[in-house]
Amino acid sequence: MIIISSPALAQSPANNIAFKSSQGHMVSVYNGSIIVNAKRSYHLGVDNVVYKSRRNKIIEDKGNVFLFLEVTDGTKKNKFYIFSIHNSIADSLFTAIASDVKDLDQDGFMEFGGSEASPPYPAADSMYYIPSRFYEIKNGQITFDGAYTEKVD
Repeated sequence: MIIISSPALAQSPANNIAFKSSQGHMVSVYNGSIIVNAKRSYHLGVDNVVYKSRRNKIIEDKGNVFLFLEVTDGTKKNKFYIFSIHNSIADSLFTAIASDVKDLDQDGFMEFGGSEASPPYPAADSMYYIPSRFYEIKNGQITFDGAYTEKVD
């Protein structure tokens, strides 16, 4: 039996994702570039986007559109690159620990974030303190959620 392989039949990893906001923004990420309404708006220095992540998404709040991209960061935990989308521009806001975006503290607002994995401590009964940082989407903005961060820490 002869097996014939064709490059056309081989599956290549997906390197693009696409979203559409309720405001009509067409946002796609392809080979490390963010394209908004058919215009290349932002280019990541290194294409480390986890294209198949279920955490990649657009979240809209009070008329503002936020793009969450999960990326590998060389550490033990993946990060979010978070962008604001407006006027066909992707504006980089900040990075955070990648996590599910949901109402973690039941206050009616969606939260996300966490802490880095702690490195092993030499003594078996101790560990390093690695503070966490949680953010919430509230009134069309993403702000630091000090109350939930303190509760988790």
